[in-house]
Amino acid sequence: MKPSIALIGPGKVGCAVSRLLLDAGYPLVALIGRNRQRTIDACNFIGCDATLAGLNLRDAAKAQILLLAVADDQIDPLAKNLQVTAGLSAEQTLIHFSGLHPATVMRQDSSAAQLLSIHPLLPFADRQLAVERLPGCPCALEGDKSALALGEQVITAIGGKPFTIAGEQKALYHAGASIASNFLVTLLGISRDLLGQCGIDREKAIPLLLPLLQASLDNTETLGPEAGLTGPIVRGDRGTVQLHLQALERAQPDLLPLYRLLGKLTIDLAVKSGRLDPEQSKSLL
Repeated sequence: MKPSIALIGPGKVGCAVSRLLLDAGYPLVALIGRNRQRTIDACNFIGCDATLAGLNLRDAAKAQILLLAVADDQIDPLAKNLQVTAGLSAEQTLIHFSGLHPATVMRQDSSAAQLLSIHPLLPFADRQLAVERLPGCPCALEGDKSALALGEQVITAIGGKPFTIAGEQKALYHAGASIASNFLVTLLGISRDLLGQCGIDREKAIPLLLPLLQASLDNTETLGPEAGLTGPIVRGDRGTVQLHLQALERAQPDLLPLYRLLGKLTIDLAVKSGRLDPEQSKSLL
């Protein structure tokens, strides 16, 4: 018999993870939210009885595993509230899903429960898409050593691939993940707008850019960043870079600092790859 679970926070992350855990045989005994109708809707999505939907944290204390699927700044006060209202034993485990905070953010002076953090490296824009994408997704695991085996079981149950990380490295890890995901979306938005200034319909710009992006991702996956890098900088094409700068100066001068910073970092990567010699790099800089 798999350990029972309670979900606190019926958002996209909680719904997707709980649905997969329920499918894997983890009985759901409570689903707690702040809005009853939204909580009932989450029950319908997950596939559990709507009578499990509630607003009282004490109901979550019936579970062996409590999933705290709430915003980062709510994790600490929620853990405190659980201690006050429910009380937890050493046989219970609290799991949060923040990529930023270590599991210790949930530790209270009177806390007896085991603590874990699980962070799927996945953008949760839609709960159904998350259910489909979680299988095969890398998941960062961190927390009490005595609970790591349980964490690996939970990640495996949702189809994820666990890897461990030290709690003190969570913020740096999260910064790296945010640069790869969030900033990539921002850069695509910038690229779309630049194409729009060339007379290309904004709605058509992203589909035009996606094959280029996908090929770049495929190259990076197959060859690594150094060997997968393409474009004018790694070719040492100073004239092209100069024309880029001139075009941005005319059309979007506020983007010049961004282009220059990314350009300098790309020069470093190109030199590291061995395909850009020192003289070319100096000229580009």
